[in-house]
Amino acid sequence: MNKRIVFFIGFFFFGLIVSGFGQIKRAKRLIELYDYTKAISVLENVVSKNKSNTDKEVYLLLGECYQKKNDVLSARGWYEKAIEKGNTEPINYYHYAQLLRTLGEYQQAKTLFLKYMTLAPNDKRGAIYAGYCDSVVAWQNKPVIFDIKNTATLNTKYGDFGTTPFRNGILYTSDRVISAKEHTVYDWTGNQFLKLYYAEPIYPNDYYNGFKASKLEGRPFNLRYHDGPACFAQNDSLLYITRSNMARVENIQGNKHIKTHVLKIFYSRYNGHKWSSFKPFFLNSDKYSVGHPALTPDGKTLYFISDMPGGYGGTDIYMCKWENDKWGNPINLGPKINSFGNEMFPTITSTGELFFSSDGWPGYGGLDIFVTSKVNGEWSTPLNLHQPINSSYDDFSMMIKKDKSSGLISSNRQEGKGNDDIYSFRLKPNTPNVLNQKGLSEIKKAKDSIVKVKANPLFYVSGYVKDKIRNKPIPNATVFMLDEGKGEVLTLKTDSTGFFRTPVKKETPYVVRGMQTGYIADCEPFIFDTINKKTELSIPRDLLLDKLDVNKVFKVENIYYDFDKWNIRADAKPELDKLVRIMKENPINIELGSHTDCRGSFAYNDGLSQRRAESAVSYIISQGISTGRLFARGYGKRQLINRCKDGVQCSEEEHQANRRTEFKILSSFEDMHKEIFDLNRYKKGLIYDLSLFPSYFFNNCSSNPVKTEPKATPAETSKPQLIPAVKKEGVTSTAIKTEPKATPTETSKPLNQPVDKVDGYSGYKIQILASLTPISFDKIMLQYNLKEQIREDHNDKWYRYSIGSFQNFKDANAYMNTIYTRSKIKSAFIVKFVEGKRIGLVLK
Repeated sequence: MNKRIVFFIGFFFFGLIVSGFGQIKRAKRLIELYDYTKAISVLENVVSKNKSNTDKEVYLLLGECYQKKNDVLSARGWYEKAIEKGNTEPINYYHYAQLLRTLGEYQQAKTLFLKYMTLAPNDKRGAIYAGYCDSVVAWQNKPVIFDIKNTATLNTKYGDFGTTPFRNGILYTSDRVISAKEHTVYDWTGNQFLKLYYAEPIYPNDYYNGFKASKLEGRPFNLRYHDGPACFAQNDSLLYITRSNMARVENIQGNKHIKTHVLKIFYSRYNGHKWSSFKPFFLNSDKYSVGHPALTPDGKTLYFISDMPGGYGGTDIYMCKWENDKWGNPINLGPKINSFGNEMFPTITSTGELFFSSDGWPGYGGLDIFVTSKVNGEWSTPLNLHQPINSSYDDFSMMIKKDKSSGLISSNRQEGKGNDDIYSFRLKPNTPNVLNQKGLSEIKKAKDSIVKVKANPLFYVSGYVKDKIRNKPIPNATVFMLDEGKGEVLTLKTDSTGFFRTPVKKETPYVVRGMQTGYIADCEPFIFDTINKKTELSIPRDLLLDKLDVNKVFKVENIYYDFDKWNIRADAKPELDKLVRIMKENPINIELGSHTDCRGSFAYNDGLSQRRAESAVSYIISQGISTGRLFARGYGKRQLINRCKDGVQCSEEEHQANRRTEFKILSSFEDMHKEIFDLNRYKKGLIYDLSLFPSYFFNNCSSNPVKTEPKATPAETSKPQLIPAVKKEGVTSTAIKTEPKATPTETSKPLNQPVDKVDGYSGYKIQILASLTPISFDKIMLQYNLKEQIREDHNDKWYRYSIGSFQNFKDANAYMNTIYTRSKIKSAFIVKFVEGKRIGLVLK
C-alpha cells in the first residue's frame, strides 16, 4: 500500500512538472502571437500550481505581458518577484526601472538604471534615464500653469483616447464594449477593437465644462478591426484615419509567420452628402506600421508616425507635402524631434506649433507631451509641458482649441476611470501660454533644468584566455572577475580571439579566473592603480588554461614524502586541494601515480609508492570526490626523472625530486548528476554574490605574474601599470594597499565587537561596506557621516558592516532612501537573512 502511495505521489508531481513545462511553452507561443491576455491566464495558472517553487522565467513572462498591456502595478509585482530570485539578465533591471519610474519611484528607479548602466555599459539608456529621474526632482518647483480634470462623461472603464475636432464636437477612439452581440476581441488587450465615437460639449466651444453623451459613428467608419485615431482638414471635408488589418509580419523573435495588426493610414473625402470609399495612403506596408495622421488645416502637409527602417528610434515622426496632386516622399523630422525612443501622436496647429508625445526625451515617465515650432526653418528643442499636463504615466494625444487656451489630452494616470482616459485642461489666469508662439519664445528663455548623469570616467581592463601549451586563443571561455570590495563576481565571455574586456574601478582589488570545459582553470589578481592616468590596461598576464587530454600526465607540484614514509605531509595538502578543485570542475577520471627515489629494492619501492598513491587518493576522496573516479598506482623507482640511479651519489634534494606525485587523465564522462561545477549556469554580463561560489574558487592565484604590457616609453617608466595584487596563501587575494599604522591613541581602542548576532536572525539589513579585515566603527561613521548604530557580521573571511534591522523589505527600503539624502553613502544595498543565513542582495 505504501509503495503504491509513493508511486502515485511521484507520478503526480512528475506530471505537474511536465505539465508546467508545456504550459510555459504554450505561453511563449501566445506571446509570439501578441496574445498577452491568454498568455497571462496560462502563466498565472502555472503560478497557482507551483506557489512555492515557481520558476523565475514565469515571473518575467508575466511581467512582460502586463507591461505590454500597460498594467504597470501588476507588471511591477512580477518583475519584483523575478529579480528577488537573483541571477537575472541585465535588461530586466532596465524594464523594472522603467516600471518604477512610471510609478513615480524615481530614486529607486535611478539606482536600477545605474545598475543596468554598469551591467550593460554599451547601452546609453541606463545613464540617460538615470539623469531623467534627477531632472524630475529639479522640476518640482516649476509653477503650475494649467487646470486639468477628468472628462467623466467621455470615459469608461476601458480605453478612451485620441480626440480630434469634428463638426460641432469631437471624434475620439475607444475599445469599450459596443453590445452583447459584439464578440470580436483584440487579443493584445483582451478588449474590443478600437472604434470611433462622437460627442459634443455641453456648452458650445467649451471643452472644459463637460460633454454630452457619446454615440458610435456609423459607416464608413468602424470596420472589422481598429479604427482611429483620426484627423480632419479643409473644414472637415478631408479625413485621414489610422486603421489596422491582419498581416503576416516578422516579429521580434524572427518568426515571419506571425499574424498581427499592422497600422495603416486611409483617407476619404466628403462631398456634402457622403464620404467616398477609403483609399490607402501610398506608404502603407505589411512590413511596418504607418499611423497617427495629423493634417495642417489646409490639408497640404501630413504628419504621421512610422517604424519604417532608417529612423532614429522605435517610432519616428515623418511629414509629406502635397505637391502636383500627390504626396511627396516622406521626410523624417530629424534628431531635433525624434529620439532613441518612441515619438507618437503628432498634432499640428494653424500657426505651426507641433505637439507630440515621446518616451525618449527628458520626462516624468512613460509618454510625455512636448511642443516645438520652427525657428529660422529649424525645429526648436522640444519643450516638456510639465505637470499637470504630464505625469509619470503615458500622456498623449494633445488637442487644442483655436485660441490655444484650453483643450483635451489622453492619459492612463492612476486617478482615471479606465485604462486610458480623456482629460480637459485650461490655462490658469495670468500665466505664460506655452501653447502659442509668443508663449513659447518667452518660456524658452528659461530653459529646462536637465540633469545629465555621467558615470565616473570608465576604466577598462582587458585580457586573453589561451591554451597553455599551444598558445592559441580559447573562444567562448568563461572569465569570472571578483570585485573583492563588494564581494561580487562578474561573468564575462571571450570572443573568437580569446579576448575579453570590462569596466573596472581604480584602487579596487580584483581577481580574474578563466575557465573552459576540459581545461585546468587559471586565475590572476590585479589592481588598477590610481596614479596611472590611462583609461585602459591589460591584465598582468594572459590566463593560460592547460587542456585535460586523455593520457596526458600532469605533475602535482610539491607533493613530497619523508624518507620511507607514505603519510600526507601538511605541506602537501594545499597542492592536493588543487587537484580536488580540478576534479570538482571537470568530469574526468584520473590515475594518481606515486614515484620513489632509487634507494632500496624494486619490490620494496613498488609497495611504498603504491601506499603513497593510495594515501593521496584517500585524502582526495575525503574532500568529496567519488571513489570510482580515482585509481592509485605506485611506479616505485621505475620512472626516475634525473641521474640518481643505483650507485650514483646524489644530494637529498635530488632524491626528493624523484619522490613525486603525478596524475594522468584516464577518461572523461558525461556528468549526469551535475556534480561538476556547471559553467552553463553563469550568463555573460551577470553579477553574482561571492557566496554562491565554492569556497576554494579564487584561492591560490599566482603571486608572480609575468606582465604582458608593452614596454613603457621613457616618459612612462616611472608610472606604475596594472599591478598584481598581493596573495595570501590559500586565501582570496587582497589589494596591495594596506591601512596606515594606527596612531598611539588608536592602538588602545578595542577591536569591533559585533552588536547584532546573525545566528537565527531573519529580516533585512542595509549593508554599507564589506572588508577582508576588520574596520573600526569610528572610521566608518566618519567616512559615511553616519550616526546610526553599526553592526558587524563576520562570516568566513568577510567582515560586513550594516545598519538597521527590519522585518520587511518596505521598511528597509524606505529607511535606505532617507539615509541616501543625509549621509555620504552612495552604494548601500539591502541584504536578506533567513534563520541566520545571508541570502544576499535584494532589489525591489
